[in-house]
Amino acid sequence: MSTNKTWNEINEPQDDDLSSLLKSSRLSTISSHSPLEKIKKNLLLNMIWGVLICLLYLVAIFYFRIWQVQLCIFLVFLFSIWALYTAYMQYKNINAAISPTNPVLHELKRHYQSITNWMNMQQRVALFIYPISASGGFMLGGVSGSGKSVAVLMSKPVVWIALLIALAVLVPACWYVTKWMFKYSFGKHMKTLKENIEALEEEK
Repeated sequence: MSTNKTWNEINEPQDDDLSSLLKSSRLSTISSHSPLEKIKKNLLLNMIWGVLICLLYLVAIFYFRIWQVQLCIFLVFLFSIWALYTAYMQYKNINAAISPTNPVLHELKRHYQSITNWMNMQQRVALFIYPISASGGFMLGGVSGSGKSVAVLMSKPVVWIALLIALAVLVPACWYVTKWMFKYSFGKHMKTLKENIEALEEEK
């Protein structure tokens, strides 16, 4: 009996056979240890942290009265709002129970591709934000340390050289940290999801 057929049968009104089917079918492993449920849970945690970070950005915008720094923080804030929105849409679209009206393999592939695309998009867009974030932090640190305005501080060539060096170090570092965080939060569950897909493909 194919897995797709088994899935359709257990979603029909045959409650007496449900337990035995889940115990005997390979599908029980997929549904009872669903990586989609864990991915959805981690997305929720991701969104909670996203909201807290956005609130911190708002506090920083009103606290630091340096317009160049405020602009940088605001742009990072807008990115964070976008990232939060896309995470919410991904969370909303994940059906951990899998729709009984569609083939199981098709549903798992759809979720896997959607989550993979979301993670890749987040990382690509973030590459444009890291320089802005690093520049804002650099200017804030420079003003706080020297007591001079941004205009005076940035009028010195040596400061621009220091900024370029900081960007050359911080941007790749931020990219690797972000990649590691995605892998830590979703990598294990995405691997399990992929293994489930491969197992179903072997049955065909």
